[in-house]
Amino acid sequence: MRYSPLVLISLAAIGIVLASCGSSTNSSVDGEDPAASDVAPENEAELMRQAAIEAGLPMPDEEIPVVSERTYKAGYMNLKVSGFFEINASPALDTVASISDGEYTWIQYGKSGEAPPAATVTIGNGDIGISVGVGRFVATGTTIECEITTEVTPSKVSGHYSCPKVSGYNTDTRVMGDVKIEADFEATS
Repeated sequence: MRYSPLVLISLAAIGIVLASCGSSTNSSVDGEDPAASDVAPENEAELMRQAAIEAGLPMPDEEIPVVSERTYKAGYMNLKVSGFFEINASPALDTVASISDGEYTWIQYGKSGEAPPAATVTIGNGDIGISVGVGRFVATGTTIECEITTEVTPSKVSGHYSCPKVSGYNTDTRVMGDVKIEADFEATS
């Protein structure tokens, strides 16, 4: 059944009004999620986290580290992917593509335009993630699917990813399958 644009706009407006009339999450009922509150978060990452919690999405318990503004001069990654596709490599740090702007961090292993494999570590906006790829195969894991440890110092970002089951994708065949990702990384500024 098709609805006219006016009906769709009206339904959206009604939904917004009803959502804004919801009950306060600021009560002292036992068992209530302490992360939900009527106080607006002070940063974008915390705002995204609060919205995800209120929407019922799973969120990690660990604190997402803040990485100061910096570029990276040296580093390594030991990467193992098994399952739908395989990677067992140590791609070099791409010093040109790796950067932290004080809010978000991208650390690229495997130089753009060179032979795969490649991996990108991301930290910021309320999440930590890793994307890996070789040929036409790609997979991405976040704090929802992975056990992640990170250490941030004034001159180094390092960590370990253990993702027992994330979805891999072949961009040519459009077929998906599960992979396991294990990665250790370090990048120094």
